[in-house]
Amino acid sequence: MIRQLTIEDIDAYWALRLRAIREHPESFGAAYEEEKDLPMETVRARFPASDDLFALGAFEEKELVGMVGLSRERRQKLRHKAMIWGMYVRSDYQGRGIGRQLITAMQQKASELEGLEKLILYVVVGNDSAQRLYRSTGFQTFGTERHALKLGDAYYDEELMVYYL
Repeated sequence: MIRQLTIEDIDAYWALRLRAIREHPESFGAAYEEEKDLPMETVRARFPASDDLFALGAFEEKELVGMVGLSRERRQKLRHKAMIWGMYVRSDYQGRGIGRQLITAMQQKASELEGLEKLILYVVVGNDSAQRLYRSTGFQTFGTERHALKLGDAYYDEELMVYYL
């Protein structure tokens, strides 16, 4: 089941978010070391729960196994676009189409937002399965940011992708 996360899901959301950035530090701008000790009041204050900032979750039974977020630009001249962020499906649930369900559900929900015209995301170059998923759901590459992330002495490039609603 795919549905929008609510504040009641905060514990499951935060546990999954920490798992994602711990297991795949090269795929997220957030660092586990910076996030793991945040007080829950801070997490609660940052929880994505508005019309312009929200997350969808994939549930197996009652367990959160995947998620993806959307952050819409706030400024008048930029409100026609939104960023997809935090896409993650637990490794023990990958290969079941959950990622595709999350992305297509987000595309559908985004298409219902008045004035929103495009979705943008960044994906680490070399994450072939994610790149294939995004392309297969209609995202197109519009650039590459070299050295977008730095983890220790290693740099990671990111492919910039867009989906027109």
